[in-house]
Amino acid sequence: MKTINTIFKLFLLATIFVACNEEEPAAIDPNLEPGEEVTTPTSAGTFTAKIDGADYTVDITTATMSNGVITIMGKRGADVVILRIPSNITPNSVTNPYTLDGAGSTYFGAYNTNTTTLSEATTQSDLHMTFDDAEWTAENSVATILNGVTTIKGVKTAHINTGNTDTNGNPIFADVTQEVKMELQTDQSGSHVFGPVNVAYYNTGVAGGDIFETDVTVDNGNVTLDIDTENKLISGSFNFDGTETYTSTYTPLTGTDTDGDGVFDGVENDLGTDANDPCDPIQPAGYTGYIAANAVWQAGDCDGDGTTNNDELLAGTDPYEGNADTDGDGVSDAQEDVYGTDSTDPCDPAQSEQYMGYNASETVWQAGDCDGDTISNGDEVTNGTDPYFMDFLTKSFSQGEFTYVPYTDGGTPVRRGLNISTHNVANKKIIGTFSFISASIGEDPTRWYLITDGAFDVTYTTP
Repeated sequence: MKTINTIFKLFLLATIFVACNEEEPAAIDPNLEPGEEVTTPTSAGTFTAKIDGADYTVDITTATMSNGVITIMGKRGADVVILRIPSNITPNSVTNPYTLDGAGSTYFGAYNTNTTTLSEATTQSDLHMTFDDAEWTAENSVATILNGVTTIKGVKTAHINTGNTDTNGNPIFADVTQEVKMELQTDQSGSHVFGPVNVAYYNTGVAGGDIFETDVTVDNGNVTLDIDTENKLISGSFNFDGTETYTSTYTPLTGTDTDGDGVFDGVENDLGTDANDPCDPIQPAGYTGYIAANAVWQAGDCDGDGTTNNDELLAGTDPYEGNADTDGDGVSDAQEDVYGTDSTDPCDPAQSEQYMGYNASETVWQAGDCDGDTISNGDEVTNGTDPYFMDFLTKSFSQGEFTYVPYTDGGTPVRRGLNISTHNVANKKIIGTFSFISASIGEDPTRWYLITDGAFDVTYTTP
């Protein structure tokens, strides 16, 4: 009986033990539930750089090869430097780098300052300025430092109105190359004054003039220069007053004037008026440019009062009396209606240099500036200069800046782009250095970043 009781007790213990084993441990003690395992990211290798001169060491590097392209990313928080290169890339020298460029390039570099702003590698550098409240930005900036002389130049193409018209009177436009150029007798960083030694000019690109030079006798501007000899880059700022001096190429017109109205037949053909009608174009009251001895003109009646021009002369009256000229430009209001020009604008229609048909006593005309040289017509008459010719013009060039412009010095080429020292295809190991200028995308104004002294030593993986 004792044996049976013992066996029964052992059976109960075994049953309880099995039942307990069928329960989840967490159901007995929730603290026994293991947490999710966190896997620490493994870096593909080392990646360092300098961004705008500050050391940039990444938190982690990733490198992958997919569809024939190797992508290397150095990440630090939200910032990331990205390099994208072909998988068949081979070693090259520091002085002969693969050029890193924008997204459409085979060799691509980019710098993300955050999750929304992308900066792409670019071969362009920045040179811009403000003059007369207008913004001017170069399409390309270049610089040289040779024999102690620093030359900085920025050029752009502009589509401008040449000031000329076609046979139908429509303005003629042309593509011109505009240029800003500074020449400094130095190869040292610092502040340098424009004047008789250091010069600057701006060329608007229009043939026959429009070159504004710094005054060579007065210190009227300066440039600050910062030279990065390691990466062969220069930057700085500048301002100056540009003075333009024109040389006249005026040739007096000649030809036949059949109707004696003072306008050559060839000019009348260009204007679309009648070379045989002494009253076309319609001249304003007080006009004296006619040829009084011309029989065609004598027979005309240019004020429509029933008295011929010749009889008006004999009577001492004005053959053009009553023909108003509101703006005093020498073109009657009635003729401006025919031309479709503005009878209240003394500079419309435009006239060539040495034009003398204006009414110098008309206040509307006096207040105009028909040659656009910032001097009013009235003041030009007082000064003895031509109201229809730019005798001089001064423009102020301010807030000029140039940033990260690569320079050449006739020696070792600028170290730029991607330099590969080792590419072990079998072991997927790639080692190299890089440097590039990065231009932000979607920011106004564009931000520029100088990414230099970049280096990586990584092993890439395939998905």
